[in-house]
Amino acid sequence: MVSLDRQVQPIWDVSPVPIIVIGYNHDPQDRNIVYVNPAFTELNGYSPSEAVGRPPSLLHGPKTEQTEINECEAALRKGKPYEYAAIHYRKDGTEYFSRVTTAPLLEPDGRADFLITLQVKISPDEFSKMTGLAADASIPVPLTLPMPLHEYPSGDLPRHLPSHPELDALKEKWTEMCGDRPMPPRSGFSLEMTKRWAANLSIATVTPDGRFQFRLFGTKLIRVYGRDLTGAFLDELTPADLWSVILLHYRAVVSTRKTLYAPVSISNGRWYTEVSRMLFPLSDDGDTVNFVMGADYTRSKI
Repeated sequence: MVSLDRQVQPIWDVSPVPIIVIGYNHDPQDRNIVYVNPAFTELNGYSPSEAVGRPPSLLHGPKTEQTEINECEAALRKGKPYEYAAIHYRKDGTEYFSRVTTAPLLEPDGRADFLITLQVKISPDEFSKMTGLAADASIPVPLTLPMPLHEYPSGDLPRHLPSHPELDALKEKWTEMCGDRPMPPRSGFSLEMTKRWAANLSIATVTPDGRFQFRLFGTKLIRVYGRDLTGAFLDELTPADLWSVILLHYRAVVSTRKTLYAPVSISNGRWYTEVSRMLFPLSDDGDTVNFVMGADYTRSKI
């Protein structure tokens, strides 16, 4: 007789409930998906090859509530499962309401090396009952952009950095890939080719109505900007006055089809921080800007 252990994954494969298995590293930011079943792909649009190796925040977006995720993490630390309602985002950017149950997968010795998450798509009414929120309520996207601030005792703030060596190297690669075209194709910037910069990269889709939506957000950027912005629209982020300036940078890249060095700095008296940022236009057809790739590096010295 075949052991039950050998039947677990086939059972998951035929389950009508979307299932995600995640490596249970101590630091949530170091966790990646190791398995998704066909029901997950049907609901979210990501194939196993597109989901495996990505963080669980793959499904998060501007209305995904961080408080519930924090509560879930607290329960997991106690070895308990946790159920909550969330707004999730499919591969195409559309949102839906989801009832999420996450629990440790215990080994025979009681150790948990993996987490299992079950998703069930729910109605707006059920979401409202579980959360106490109206299904169409606007949930602000809090950020700590950028952090931390460093003290600059003299009060004379440093000038903007001229650039960053990694940005210069990426610009050289972008120029090389242009060839005789105004800009290179998005397909040319594969994960293998960009692995040197991957943790510091973001890629935003330019939507038909001229908005920008993050479709990729590097792990180091999560630490800089305070959360994973995958799925977020730039014009929905706060503080609005800061992001309105950043939006101007993105629009300039679209209109000029050229790279733009656009550092972001924040100061408060003697306290200062700076992110050295460069934006790169990418195209599907070689003529229209369909994506804007950003690379951000925090200023390490002042």
